[in-house]
Amino acid sequence: MKQLPKSIRLHSDLATELNEHVSLEARSAFVYYSMASWAETRGLSGFAAWFVKEAEGEFAHMRQFVDHLNDRGFQATFAALPAPPSEWESVQDVFESVAATEHELCERIESLIQLSHDRKDHFTGSFLQGFVPQQIADMAEADEILDRLRLAGGDGQGIILIDQELRSKAGA
Repeated sequence: MKQLPKSIRLHSDLATELNEHVSLEARSAFVYYSMASWAETRGLSGFAAWFVKEAEGEFAHMRQFVDHLNDRGFQATFAALPAPPSEWESVQDVFESVAATEHELCERIESLIQLSHDRKDHFTGSFLQGFVPQQIADMAEADEILDRLRLAGGDGQGIILIDQELRSKAGA
């Protein structure tokens, strides 16, 4: 571990929790890639493009956490990840998982912010605050899409319309 002035060193339990979040972001990215593959093989290329974009976002977040750990004198370590699910009953079931993932990430960020405040680590608190607006937006978007899928039910036309909208949002 590189020696940093005591005033900016990361508290070890906070570093452990941030490192666990690295794995959570990676796991989320792989789940999104699995969802993309599932959607693509079912003719839902808009959903697939949206899932890929979300996966790339999770990897970008993971990298930011790795950089923060490294910049504060801790080497990021990577835990073994469980294989992501690969089968869902419907696109609505997929988005049940998406919403759960986004809520979990939001709760985790909130917990990390609280720990940073408890440890009086304002640098990490500031770093984490930068994720709040995006995480709230991601959670709200997942909830909105899930609500729309529930309204559409199993109606193919409704699902196709949402698929087209997601393709546009993903820039595909």
